[in-house]
Amino acid sequence: MSSHLLPVPISARRVFILGLVAGYVDALSFVDLGGVFAGAMTGNTTHMGASLIDGNWRHGLLLSGVLGLFFLVAILSSLVRLLWLPARGVMIMTLLMVLAQIAHGSPAHYWGEFLILPALLAVQGETIAKFSGTPMPTIVVTTNLLKAASGIAEWAASRIAPQTISRPVAGSILLPLLSWIAFLAGVMAATAGLARHGSFPFLWPLPFLAFLYWDIRTTEQAGQDDN
Repeated sequence: MSSHLLPVPISARRVFILGLVAGYVDALSFVDLGGVFAGAMTGNTTHMGASLIDGNWRHGLLLSGVLGLFFLVAILSSLVRLLWLPARGVMIMTLLMVLAQIAHGSPAHYWGEFLILPALLAVQGETIAKFSGTPMPTIVVTTNLLKAASGIAEWAASRIAPQTISRPVAGSILLPLLSWIAFLAGVMAATAGLARHGSFPFLWPLPFLAFLYWDIRTTEQAGQDDN
């Protein structure tokens, strides 16, 4: 695959869509699944450990199931990415989003979403791992805030000591910050949707995912993706 780095604007629109979807799904899962995150495995691990120590075995074991499911699907998703390129992962995400909507309207909505939502964000986490040469996740924001902070420090150091410190890669500050902004926007959109009792919460991201698939597929065919 080509080592060509994508222009920052292309990476930025991908980061924004993926961050938006991640924040939205994580917020919906936290509400619908009673305190279980679909993508924030750090939070789930913290809650699992605390629940087990407190004797809340049901919640602790529930969270261990989410962690195991997420890990297994992440392995399979990484295999898909390595064998069939990232656009295939976006296709799987779209299918899972449709299945989440079907599950949401069914009598077994809890267990349906329990299985689908962590799988969806595990696929997302393994679908695109690098943006314009900057490796970063899109389903959690802690790492991206640290990356942005590191990029700012590197930029400042390059101004202070340009002979020894190189300037950071283009987008290494903007893209991680944009990921955080998009994640927050997704959480807020989910909260607004829940307040209005929307009937089809998992359908509105589909146009974004369709555009993302086309976007990634186009650069893949041109041999330009940097993942």
